[in-house]
Amino acid sequence: MNAGISLQPDSAVPLYYQLEQALLSQIQSGLWNPGDLIPSERELMQVAGVSRATVRQAISNLMHQGLLERIHGRGTFVAHRKIEQEMRSVYSFAEQMARQGVQLEDHLLQRHQVPASPDLAQLLAVVPGSSLIHIRRVRYVRDVPLMLDSSYIPYHLCPDLLTDDFEPPLYRMLAERYDLPPTHCTDFLEPVLADRAQAHLLAVEVGAPLMFLERVTFTRGDVPLHVARNYIPGSRSRFRVNLWSDSAEAELKGGLQTERLSFSKNGTEQDS
Repeated sequence: MNAGISLQPDSAVPLYYQLEQALLSQIQSGLWNPGDLIPSERELMQVAGVSRATVRQAISNLMHQGLLERIHGRGTFVAHRKIEQEMRSVYSFAEQMARQGVQLEDHLLQRHQVPASPDLAQLLAVVPGSSLIHIRRVRYVRDVPLMLDSSYIPYHLCPDLLTDDFEPPLYRMLAERYDLPPTHCTDFLEPVLADRAQAHLLAVEVGAPLMFLERVTFTRGDVPLHVARNYIPGSRSRFRVNLWSDSAEAELKGGLQTERLSFSKNGTEQDS
């Protein structure tokens, strides 16, 4: 890929900023498209005639703007538009991606029985040590890992899930195969930093920002059905939450309403 970069060393504009703008021009012009691998640091050093520190600063700035993304072990790529997850109802992530025209691929890492830890036991309303089915997978979009997912389901609710063919979406399997439809859920979100294992599976640097999403899903009778613990790179996804006013008038008319007032001749307020 020919970067076609020309900098002006005698300019008062810092070289890193000149390089940043030159790389930005490649993206905005369409010469570099989302998913394209950009030249390596060494190649950019040679083409632009600058130091490695200058190249790294320019790339870092574009990464902070969400325009470039470094995938560990593969290189730096022009970033795709972030995947958006809307949080307003019980949703299957796979089905939500399908509605956006995005194909999701699951790589199943583990499916086995584990004893319920005290915190999982509390969330799933079982006795500590009770048998849970643990499903661990990495979920990919465009061959890039988007989510590290660990799901826990009480074994006694659907023991066959441990050995049946695994055919995601998981929510559809629970509803159609085991008659355990998800009815409502509670999500908790928390920013965290990638540890070594998470960084390896998600192809990010150790310490990269992740969004940790913990979900507790319930089925009929308010029975806890499923706990999901997901880690999602902040560079690849964002969440959208729609909030509504508690005011009934705002729900009816789309905004806060004010009482209409008229004034009597003596200046006192009267309801109209």
